[in-house]
Amino acid sequence: MSKSGKGQGARRLWSDSQGRIWVSEWNSGQLSVYDPAARAWKQWMPPGRSPRSYAVFVDDRDIVWLAEWSSNAIVRFDPVTEQFQSFASNRGGAAVRQILGRPGELWGAESGNDRLVAIKTR
Repeated sequence: MSKSGKGQGARRLWSDSQGRIWVSEWNSGQLSVYDPAARAWKQWMPPGRSPRSYAVFVDDRDIVWLAEWSSNAIVRFDPVTEQFQSFASNRGGAAVRQILGRPGELWGAESGNDRLVAIKTR
């Protein structure tokens, strides 16, 4: 369990190339990571008012992508700089429930708009 504790609302998780486990937390809104080598958790709060983190995906460069419902966006998190960058949907109510990708591309399934969006990552 993450430091945010009971009721944090984990929705999705994904591992990176270093074996760390990234977790999107719906109730707390946080992005968390568990590092099994260090046996330690770390958390970050995405930008926006009252974040609701739903889906998470780690790309081939270990960049973490997060579906953030309250800002209607897909958010990029760089674990090295610990900086977030937001990519807002151009339609309301996107409700991205799943994120996947391949080298150079990220895909978000906007269940609220019945469409797939792509973000070029390189």
